[in-house]
Amino acid sequence: MTRRLHTLTALAAIAVLTAACNPFGASSRGRLPEDPRFAEFTYKTDGEIKVQERTDSFNERMPGLGASDGHVVIANFPEGRGLPSPDSHAWLTGVATVPTDTVTKLTEGADGSNTLLPGIYPGLYQYVPQDCHFVTIPADHANSVLQTNQDAIYSEWGSFDITDFAASTDCNLIIVTGEAIRG
Repeated sequence: MTRRLHTLTALAAIAVLTAACNPFGASSRGRLPEDPRFAEFTYKTDGEIKVQERTDSFNERMPGLGASDGHVVIANFPEGRGLPSPDSHAWLTGVATVPTDTVTKLTEGADGSNTLLPGIYPGLYQYVPQDCHFVTIPADHANSVLQTNQDAIYSEWGSFDITDFAASTDCNLIIVTGEAIRG
């Protein structure tokens, strides 16, 4: 009887500990939305993720953009093991409204691909209307047109390099994912 009681107690403890770590169980953590239009969001952070309504994050990092409205998420990459880096490494995902001439310049370099949209933070999906049609813009073309500076790590906003980009001519929207370093 005692052996059976010990076994049941051990199994109950394992079940309780496992349930506490289960990401699919009912908890206070909110479930992020899903949208099949977007590639998988792969960035991680140790900090809090917060959607911000601002244009300076776009226009300072991409001077040729001219965003008039935008929603962005910026977060530091997780710290690795060992010594911390003296530079701040961050990722940025966002959706912004831009002038028609900006979209025109960007779409001149479109590769004709209408595959999945860039993998942005799921909290930004709500700012991308379902009826907007996007084309994928190669990152090197977007970096060139928008005048990003991949070497300005010691500037106020740091360096910025676009990794994924899409633009909509019918909605004057852009979707961007990129990485920044600030020294």
